[in-house]
Amino acid sequence: MLKKISKVIVATALVASSLSAGSLDDSKYKFNINSLIGFEAGYSAFDYERIAGAITTDRATVNLNHGGIKIGAESSNYRLFLSARAFDGGDFDYARAYGVEVQYLLNFSKMANVYFGVNAGKVDMRFEDKKNSNTVKLGDGYMGGDVGVNVHLGKSADFEVGARFMSLNASATDGAVKYDFDNIVTGYASIIFKYQMD
Repeated sequence: MLKKISKVIVATALVASSLSAGSLDDSKYKFNINSLIGFEAGYSAFDYERIAGAITTDRATVNLNHGGIKIGAESSNYRLFLSARAFDGGDFDYARAYGVEVQYLLNFSKMANVYFGVNAGKVDMRFEDKKNSNTVKLGDGYMGGDVGVNVHLGKSADFEVGARFMSLNASATDGAVKYDFDNIVTGYASIIFKYQMD
């Protein structure tokens, strides 16, 4: 009796393993997820106000170039990135942003898709107002959105052109002088490489 039961168990195990192997090979049970690494370059406009003695003495827009790297993953309709960017220009000794972007992909063609989504993160910067000899440091969070077009260069690479809005609404002081930093608006282009992890 024990031999018969053991034979049934072994036979059942063999059939189950062959069925599960077959189902894993079937593409409809696979998750179509790509890992991503992207390199980004762009141009940004950054608003600020200088307030001394409760009077706004300066209101200006600073133009900055930036470069960045982002890593993430995508499915057929969603994309997630962790990103780091460095800005250059204006009166900034340094300006960096670290964040996350979650995007929805609208696949209207085999050649391209449109994406839109939300972003959040932190800006770390040191602003030198050389005109007025003031210096402030800032480390505040931001929230915003992204929109753009993603063109497929093949199965392993995409080229994207997009716009990003980052709402900062932060303040920093140097003595009696206060600086209000507002929104960062960015136009950018990226090359994104896609691959699948084993």
